[in-house]
Amino acid sequence: MKNKMSRRSFLKMGGAVGAMSIFGGAFIPDLLGKTLNTAYSGEAIDISVVEGMNYFENTLKAVEVLGGMEKFVSKNARVGLLVNSPWKNPGTYTNPDVALAAIKMCYDAGAKEIYSIEGASQAYWNRSNLVEKFSDEIRSLKSYGKKDVKVEIPRGKNLKKAEVTKDLLECDVLIDIPISKDHAGTRFTGTLKNMMGASSSSTNRFFHLGSGAKGYYGDVEFLSQCIADLNLVRKPDLCISDATEFVTTNGPAGPGQIKKAYKIVVGVDRVAVDAYTSTLLGHEPKNVQMIKMANEHGLGEIDLTKIRIKEMNK
Repeated sequence: MKNKMSRRSFLKMGGAVGAMSIFGGAFIPDLLGKTLNTAYSGEAIDISVVEGMNYFENTLKAVEVLGGMEKFVSKNARVGLLVNSPWKNPGTYTNPDVALAAIKMCYDAGAKEIYSIEGASQAYWNRSNLVEKFSDEIRSLKSYGKKDVKVEIPRGKNLKKAEVTKDLLECDVLIDIPISKDHAGTRFTGTLKNMMGASSSSTNRFFHLGSGAKGYYGDVEFLSQCIADLNLVRKPDLCISDATEFVTTNGPAGPGQIKKAYKIVVGVDRVAVDAYTSTLLGHEPKNVQMIKMANEHGLGEIDLTKIRIKEMNK
């Protein structure tokens, strides 16, 4: 049976997080200079991490390790891709090879339509050497066209209502494809914050200024809680995080110092994915407010010792 969220169940909030442990061979440095490498005897994993220079192939492999795209996308499904594409400086946008790999897998799984929820431009796709090979697939992408709808968020602490793109709610399958990088306000951005790409400009202004803050990042705690609240609207069916080359300073727009971790990080649990990728920027997950707040909402696991992780080089 394929795992997917129907458009009628988008308001289901969060998901059950089972008992978790570290998968054998997974190495995650903590901030005390230690390394976690606890053997796990089971076969199921929560996060797959593939490291290497071929970002397209590594994305295919990372999803395959979790059971393949067919596990998430059923035949004739309408798929929404939320890709962090608007920025221009190196290390500030999702590498288009990662997004193209997701598109290929979705069509191979039988997707009927694929929507670019934030509306990636042709200039974005042109940054990939694979743009000509996948020109037909790129042209086939649907755009949400600024059709925003209002939603209530009863469990939201700061954000009780929001305007989000219609396609976020109506797609059968939602795939979150962020880049993990520095952010001037929250100090980290990944799967959770990428959901702001599906909300209206007026909603996003409220995130930054709704508390009466002076300045766009004047109240990071309020901003972080709004991000966690927004993630109550809909759970991604799959998260594919680009942790290949990213800014560690002056995010989100850059230019900034670049770190090259060469990693594709894939999982269903967005909190766990952000917890893992935040360590690549030197953060303790519990110290990143939006990750901690999303965990408190019950949206996923923050404790890396409870997450089954498979890491490999390709």
